[in-house]
Amino acid sequence: MADINPLPFYPLPSRASLLSQFLGQKLEDLPTPAIVLDRAIIRRNCDAMLNICAELKVGFRAHVKSHKTLELSQMQVGAEQSQPANFIVSTIAEAENLLPYLCYAQGVGREASVLYGVPVPQSAIPRLISLASKLQPRSVSVIIDNEAAFLKFHERLAASGTELEVGVFIKIDTGYERAGIKTSSPAFPSLVKMVVEKSQEPTSGCFLQGFYSHFGHSYGGSSEDDAANGLIEELVGLETAIKAVPESFDGKLVLSVGATPTATAAQNMLSSSSPKVQEFQDVLRRLQKDHVVELHAGVYPLLDCQQVATHARPPTSSSGATSSFQPLSKSNIGIRMLLEVTSVYNERSKPEALVSAGSLAMGREPCKSYPGWGIVTPALGNSSAKHIYDEREGKTGWIVGRISQEHGILTWEGDRSECNELTIGDKVMVWPNHACVAGAGFGWYLVVDSDAGGDTVVDVWARWRGW
Repeated sequence: MADINPLPFYPLPSRASLLSQFLGQKLEDLPTPAIVLDRAIIRRNCDAMLNICAELKVGFRAHVKSHKTLELSQMQVGAEQSQPANFIVSTIAEAENLLPYLCYAQGVGREASVLYGVPVPQSAIPRLISLASKLQPRSVSVIIDNEAAFLKFHERLAASGTELEVGVFIKIDTGYERAGIKTSSPAFPSLVKMVVEKSQEPTSGCFLQGFYSHFGHSYGGSSEDDAANGLIEELVGLETAIKAVPESFDGKLVLSVGATPTATAAQNMLSSSSPKVQEFQDVLRRLQKDHVVELHAGVYPLLDCQQVATHARPPTSSSGATSSFQPLSKSNIGIRMLLEVTSVYNERSKPEALVSAGSLAMGREPCKSYPGWGIVTPALGNSSAKHIYDEREGKTGWIVGRISQEHGILTWEGDRSECNELTIGDKVMVWPNHACVAGAGFGWYLVVDSDAGGDTVVDVWARWRGW
């Protein structure tokens, strides 16, 4: 594919210039702060998701907001032409950057589509219409959760003078209470009826594609059963939503459910002994009889401390990792922050060290499982450590204990006598709390591959910018 940047207002650095600067460099020689992805880990996480969806006979829609890169987007949908390349975006800019790849995929006969995954801002409609006009019919979908927004969207489509077929997912609030409409709302039946009736008009420009749920509060879960319950709850919620569809509708609905903890909990649904497995399979079987079920998720290729804290999947497995199951553990986090120690404070009540990154690099989102903003990994300056901080066992090791705009303070947690002291100039790698936010402060990812040593930059992926 050509190196295309369709967004003149948010130009990206060229791939050639990034490679000339970073390719072949060792991690310890890189300027800090830097954000590093492990391609081998990411590939395994992506493959496991695609493989479990194939085994369960459900679709998959890849959210790209966590990373905002073409390279990782392609890994999320795989290289098989028989596999759909279906995406979700949170910004129009993400969709516009995906456009060349979507056109390429459709050009070689592959199913490819994009869902704008938040309720539609009126100002975004012209760009969505432009996007849809460049792709095959029914390639672009939107989220709707109230009648007024739908009517405005429908009117703009009708007035566009183009012959479009844009899909409408009605977003169901299954408990997250961010966006969406509850099936118990008095306004819900009339919304569904309106979308169906308007879709049946000869020049409508839109059609009811299905129902969508995002179980974002699954981040608050703490066990495999919590995640499985969330996945089942979503499916049951959409099963209830179907009942509001008028008999005049004769299509097959797409029922889209997910968030990384619930969607990846599907990896437990073939091998786990939990009674939730049968419950999940029963409701899935009912829905698949007449409709299409798809999972959606975004941060699962990268993972982060927040995801590990959900314990949505086992951290190990008696049968080990498989093509359809990857353990949920720190060792499977594919994103790390490279930081440099700029000062040390061993005289304090517990050892501390100043590092070259703060909230603008790592974000400021907490993690429920420990009192910090990142956990120092075994790599580089911490390679000789006896202890890597574990929130369940020992709670001993270096964490990012405090944070300000451009600085972070590493704090030693646990017995002082076990501390591996850091010195000025040491470089450390940190697992961030939230991968999506940690990436936002950088223009590109430096890519290593642990299957090939993991200490050398093998690629550079530019992040998309803007909205």
